[in-house]
Amino acid sequence: MRIIGLFWNKKTELLVSLLAAGLLFVSRGAASAEDIQVVKSGKYYGTTSAYRIGENVYLGAKESAGVYGGQVYWYAVRGEVRLSLRGKQIQFAKDSATVDVNGKSVDMPRAMIVRAGKAFIPIEFFTSKNFSDVAGVDSKFNPTTHLLLVDQRSNVGPLRWFTYSDHTRIVVEIAEDLSYQTSKRGRFGFALDIPNGSIDWSERTDIKDGVVESIHLYEESGRARLAVVLLPGSDGMQVREFKNPRRVVIDVARSEDADAVQSARRRSLEAPPAPDKSDADIAPAQMRGDPIPAGEASSLAEKAAEAGKAVAAAAASAAQAAAGIAASAPPASGKVFRIAIDAGHGGKDGGAVGRRGTLEKDINLKAAEDLAGLLRQEGMFEVFLTRSDDTFVKLGQRSQLANKSNADLFVSIHCNAHTSRKESGFEIYFLSERASDPEAERLAEFENSVLALEGDEDLEGGAASVLYALAKTEFINDAAELAGLMTQSLARRVDLPNRGVRQAAFYVLRGTNSPAVLVEMGFLSNARDEAKLQSHKYRSKIVAGLYAGIVEFAKRHQPERRQ
Repeated sequence: MRIIGLFWNKKTELLVSLLAAGLLFVSRGAASAEDIQVVKSGKYYGTTSAYRIGENVYLGAKESAGVYGGQVYWYAVRGEVRLSLRGKQIQFAKDSATVDVNGKSVDMPRAMIVRAGKAFIPIEFFTSKNFSDVAGVDSKFNPTTHLLLVDQRSNVGPLRWFTYSDHTRIVVEIAEDLSYQTSKRGRFGFALDIPNGSIDWSERTDIKDGVVESIHLYEESGRARLAVVLLPGSDGMQVREFKNPRRVVIDVARSEDADAVQSARRRSLEAPPAPDKSDADIAPAQMRGDPIPAGEASSLAEKAAEAGKAVAAAAASAAQAAAGIAASAPPASGKVFRIAIDAGHGGKDGGAVGRRGTLEKDINLKAAEDLAGLLRQEGMFEVFLTRSDDTFVKLGQRSQLANKSNADLFVSIHCNAHTSRKESGFEIYFLSERASDPEAERLAEFENSVLALEGDEDLEGGAASVLYALAKTEFINDAAELAGLMTQSLARRVDLPNRGVRQAAFYVLRGTNSPAVLVEMGFLSNARDEAKLQSHKYRSKIVAGLYAGIVEFAKRHQPERRQ
């Protein structure tokens, strides 16, 4: 009996010890393996394994080597990890919060841990300055959305381009402390070399607009190089520098015969006025029930005003020549193109919520601010935002703000969501009483559902129907053209599916006294779309695409601007 009693005493003691350990574990927070998403320099990298204890997140040592492009060595017996990056060494030790970073002793917020034979490092170490300096990258981790953003440290870029009627413009931003040189490379080659320049990623684009064949931004031998391949249609170039932000602007002139231009201008002036088009004229495209392809949507307005556009192009060319094709100075006439940019949702209206908790209202505002900043670099634009912070603005008030500012364009920026997590891509809408397809109708109902938060059943009563009628008859063709141009430009810049141009009865577009479009940048309900939209590097591509479409539209319609 004494032996049995001793046995039970030992067993009881063991159970008590295990219970105590379990209580201690619970008090520190539950532990679990999880996946976090990674976006590197604006490109979706995928998911990687992590480990969470309560609120603390750890990144696997092996996984960190994959994310940051290094090599990892795990010495299990000694409980040590060595991470090799860019010829520099980082050494960790089990249960130690001190790490050796290329010979320098650095403290981490917590010790490296080992679970199931794998080493895990506090994720805060990878977002620290000490690691960033060694790895040459900047990292940010959002514990709410479980998203790790890794951006290569760069001092050159972004790169953007645009085709005008008489020249092609190429713009690249560079840091203040960099120098640059230009050189010819054969008969149709040109290079901009930037010593000590670094870029996010190599980027090559085929422009093929009759002036420029292609542009290629890459790193080579300790420098960044922008290589431009010209076409026989080019006729000289001009390289200039502008500030805030610092950027190099390359304008390549288009070769044209002066007599032919004058003849074309005379013919366009003699052309009859363009006929008006109504909703009835575009009903067949709506009735098909399919998204309107970008080219078809754009041609709706082009066919309705082909002769008028010839006049617009001639006047635009004359205005550019008078202004010296200035990149940051307003046209000589002093006229500006007014654009209202609407960051969808805000305040108590959060909009769609991503799978990992991303709020649509936040992404919309960031994109709207970036687009406004880019457009303001062009002297021909005057830009204002319907909201500049996390403020709730009624749908009707948004269009009223645009009208009071006499806006020439209204662009509302949003993110999409769907019950199916597979849905992905961008799409651009313009106003129609009848939706182009059931999916467009569903989205309009979702975006219009915020009316329940406003307390107003209609926008200024009968005035709304009058403004809606104006929008349908006077601005719908221009809005279709703008949507088509923006869609085409986006498709050349982003790696998201192009869902085309669509139509629906969005309330926010009804009251605008100008061509108005609504942009759905991507699906927050899709894991990859959500991760990309969280990345500023990726959003800059979306913004560049919207910018190029707006500029093209403005150039075509410059004489039509309201004073």
